[in-house]
Amino acid sequence: MIGELVITGRIFGGRERGQFDGWVRVRDGWIEDVGEGPSPPPAAETIVIDAGRRTVMPGLVDSHVHLAGFARDSHNVPGEAFRYANDVFRIAHGLRDTLCAGITTLRDCGFPHHGIFALRDAVESGVVVGPRLVLCGRAIAVSGGHGVELGVEADGEDGVRRAARIEMRAGADWLKLMTTGGTATPGEAVSDVQMTAREISAATDEAHRRGRRVCAHASNASGAHMCITAGVDSIEHGIELGQPEVEEMAARGIWLSPTIACAVVEAESTGEDGVPRYVREKAKGIIERHRGSFQRALSAGVRIAASTDAGPRYFPIGGASLARELRTMAELGMAPPEALYSVTAGGAEMLGIGDIAGSLRPGMAADVLIVDGDALDDVGAVERPWLVLKAGSVVRGGEHVCGLSGRAMARAGKAGKGAADG
Repeated sequence: MIGELVITGRIFGGRERGQFDGWVRVRDGWIEDVGEGPSPPPAAETIVIDAGRRTVMPGLVDSHVHLAGFARDSHNVPGEAFRYANDVFRIAHGLRDTLCAGITTLRDCGFPHHGIFALRDAVESGVVVGPRLVLCGRAIAVSGGHGVELGVEADGEDGVRRAARIEMRAGADWLKLMTTGGTATPGEAVSDVQMTAREISAATDEAHRRGRRVCAHASNASGAHMCITAGVDSIEHGIELGQPEVEEMAARGIWLSPTIACAVVEAESTGEDGVPRYVREKAKGIIERHRGSFQRALSAGVRIAASTDAGPRYFPIGGASLARELRTMAELGMAPPEALYSVTAGGAEMLGIGDIAGSLRPGMAADVLIVDGDALDDVGAVERPWLVLKAGSVVRGGEHVCGLSGRAMARAGKAGKGAADG
């Protein structure tokens, strides 16, 4: 970890929707101060980075991914214990690349087993280099329902309540409920309503009594209505939200995690990229409704957090998928400052970590991304990282600090155990 670092350039702070020419001072992994205009004279030992006309912004937050995508071939590994370990090693490798892309926080929305919690602890302790992880544990689905391969099956109020308690005991930050059908599971329709109102309420009650949050896969208005009434904290996808649903979400402060770019990729696929035929057909049938739903939510003032649903081979976790999500939202009417907010301070606020991540202000963890270009002119600039810090450690672009790669800095003892190759 670098002791003291000052970055000068064009600053997008996250919470404030505009940019200004100024500086950010980082000390011992935390943001000590931020200001406009020329920076104060630095101390002799301070490292100064001039970002020029690049954009200096908070590290990115992808609020809906599936880390199982990094371990998609593990089902061929014999033995449960061996497979669990294999999953974790593969994901650890993927997390390093994700962090180097400037994504400093991820929420995983459904993983097949509890080995994912050990990986979160390894990241927090510095054993594994990766983004900050917010985890749902195993998604809760009805028997034979959507996404059972990413979670646990539970039926009835008692069954769902028991499943919720088990996931929280294992370490879940959020609960993920699979309340409706979707495009990714064969043999079901997006219009299917799978969970009952009482099942959704049981899980939500358990989570909120323990200070946890609930995200609900809800692809149609009927399912979303039950989730909104139950008081979930975020609606995932929201493919067919009607005007009553978006107005109620706005009134209650329920977030939307739209994952719309992934749906566009599926709908526009010819199959050569690996999108299964049944997924393509369902996506083509709903994509215009999904676009309209997003626009209704935007117009109604629903809070939106950038999210990708990344993990499939055709839509991998990383900067390219997140940049496509931002561009898609901008094309559908979201102003660039709001799009950048949704992938920084907004995402962190939704995840419940807005007090430490998502914005550049004193007292926050020094998760800093510098991208080539003006991100307010092209939100896709987030795909072009020039330098990445997580908690003050250089994980990409060490040559911009003192002419060394991140690995060389680690060997020199200057970047600490959070450093990775630039």
